[in-house]
This record gives sequence, structure tokens and C-alpha cells, in this order.
Amino acid sequence: MKKNIGNNPDIYTGSALHTVLIAVFAVLLVAGAVLYMFDIPFAEYVFALGAVLAIVQSFVYALQNRTDDRRIARLHRLNFVATLFLGVAAWLMFMRNTSWVPFVLIYAVIVFFLSFRGNNSRQSPK
Repeated sequence: MKKNIGNNPDIYTGSALHTVLIAVFAVLLVAGAVLYMFDIPFAEYVFALGAVLAIVQSFVYALQNRTDDRRIARLHRLNFVATLFLGVAAWLMFMRNTSWVPFVLIYAVIVFFLSFRGNNSRQSPK
């Protein structure tokens, strides 16, 4: 039996909104970077919107999870600092400087590293 998403109250929870926001800013960042490589005039704005959404999302998520243990809270703060590199990259795009690429690469490397450092709650064998 299929679920009717329109009547599902879980779609409006913070977790679902968090997932949708990540997908939206990821698409905007990739689209902005690709459009910028083809010298499309509004590419900086698309990338900047994705960067702002990423910064806001990571800041809010870090604030929501600051009651977790110290390791998880530190990882969320590090994720927020990494998203600030996207803001710098967007600013460099507006300045027509090609140095935005290393900042996006630094962001990608840090987030890739953090994806392996997440919540490793393994159950101990009985």
C-alpha cells in the first residue's frame, strides 16, 4: 500500500525539511558552478543562493545538536566552518576570480571527511 505524502505529518518535521534543504542547496551549488564555467551571467547568483542555504542549514543544524555529546557537536561546528568556505567561493565568483575552485574543493574534502566521522553508535556484542 502506497503512502500518501500529502497527508503524512512526518514530511513537515525537521528531519524531512533538513533532507530537502540539503538536496536544494546541493543542486543550486552544482548548477551554479556548471553555469559559471559556461559564463552564464546569473551563475554567481545561483551558486550564492546555494551557499547561503548551506550556511544557514549547517548553522541551524549545529545549534539544534549542541546538546549532543561533545564529539558530535564539534563535528557539526566543523561542518558549519566548512560551509563558510562556500561563502568565500561565492564572493570570489562575484569578483570574477578563479580562486573560488580551491575553496569549493576544500569544502568538499572536509564534508567528505566528516561523512565518515558521523555518529558511529555501534552496539556492543552481548
